Amino acid sequence: MNQTQPCWQGELPEGWLLVTVDRLPAWMLSPFGATWASNPTTCQLASAGLTCDRVLAGTTRSSQTLEELAMGHSADWKDSVAGPLTAAEARGWNVTVVTDAEEQFSGLASQFSNMKVVSIAPQRLPVTVEAEEESSCGRVLSAAVCEFEKGKTDLLWCHLGSLGVSWDAPQVWRDGFFDEDDPPPGNSADIPEFAVTQDTDPDRVSTVRQIFAGEIAHMDEWLGRLVTSVSARWQRFGMLLLGLRGLPLGLHGQVGIGPDEPAPYTELSHLPAILVDPADRQASQRYGGLLMPADLGATVGELIIGQEWAGRFSDRLENIPQGVGRSIQRLFGDDAGLWRRGFRDRVCSVSGGGRALTVAGWSLVEPRDQLPKLFMKPDDFFDLSDVADRSHEVSEALADCLGALDRQHSEANTDAGMDPLPDVLVDEGSNRR
Repeated sequence: MNQTQPCWQGELPEGWLLVTVDRLPAWMLSPFGATWASNPTTCQLASAGLTCDRVLAGTTRSSQTLEELAMGHSADWKDSVAGPLTAAEARGWNVTVVTDAEEQFSGLASQFSNMKVVSIAPQRLPVTVEAEEESSCGRVLSAAVCEFEKGKTDLLWCHLGSLGVSWDAPQVWRDGFFDEDDPPPGNSADIPEFAVTQDTDPDRVSTVRQIFAGEIAHMDEWLGRLVTSVSARWQRFGMLLLGLRGLPLGLHGQVGIGPDEPAPYTELSHLPAILVDPADRQASQRYGGLLMPADLGATVGELIIGQEWAGRFSDRLENIPQGVGRSIQRLFGDDAGLWRRGFRDRVCSVSGGGRALTVAGWSLVEPRDQLPKLFMKPDDFFDLSDVADRSHEVSEALADCLGALDRQHSEANTDAGMDPLPDVLVDEGSNRR
């Protein structure tokens, strides 16, 4: 990426590139720990920007997450903060969205007259394609390159939903992840779906992950082409790469997208997020505090428009409603204490199969019709070791916090802030950071 010199840090960006991908779990990308996979473009973005290690989805409804990112807040907090679309409108920017999920942008398009949506029809092919530009991913990203090169957009938003629809990248991309003694990957473009039991062959699960890794590698190649095109025109621009929800890949009893959605374990809720500042600040840094997509939306809005909305909210987390985005722009400044103090002390994630509450040191997952499970964070990265029977006090405290959120929602008290976390949660989280 072609970024600015430090002496230009006070200037606003020429444009912004926003890339969102549905069904992209963080743990399958090399900047987030997938040492067996290679994603050169994503790694390049991580070296140019700030990698956010603990972004969690508040919902597994991708359309809702898209709106929270776009507006900087959930649907309950109108006009609370400015996300990228409001900021673009304030600067007189033209916004172009290129996507294979046009229906998810219909509500946003009706609110902004400067927004153009280019729809790429989704495809469900039985087998992999021959040419790269014929894949689901290639069709969307190549269209994004074409739209950008017309020179009529200032904020380019490329949204890819096909990782949850069809795995149709050319065969060569998946073949590269298989050794000679591995089961052959085949050329089916259907996303596998099956339950994982003690009788399931581990090779069957590994095969799915290897095929998916090929899809991600193919996407990464196209993403590189898009970034190259943008860099050739804009000398000073910002970028956000964000996943919207993960994909069950066998860690919690399910592979693929079935009729019954699982509870929001990290397979579903942990999102990859890389934020590249237009002024090249905090390059190659990592931020480990809890965040939600709305926070990144508010941040991008501030970076686009400047300092107009900076410092709008109090630093006291309990005074800020859960659904309002908290800009992390100050991480790019000189407030070093924010790296430890953070912006959020908790994130509640909801899926069709249950809900979860995550704080700095713990995550309580409540699967539907099952007992709650407690995991130590961030040590238990994949939510595999339930310690609820050994930490009753922590489990009860997190359950009480979830109950308080339920009561606030049922009473439609959307303006209320959150009560401070119990000491047992704060102390444990602080001791192990």
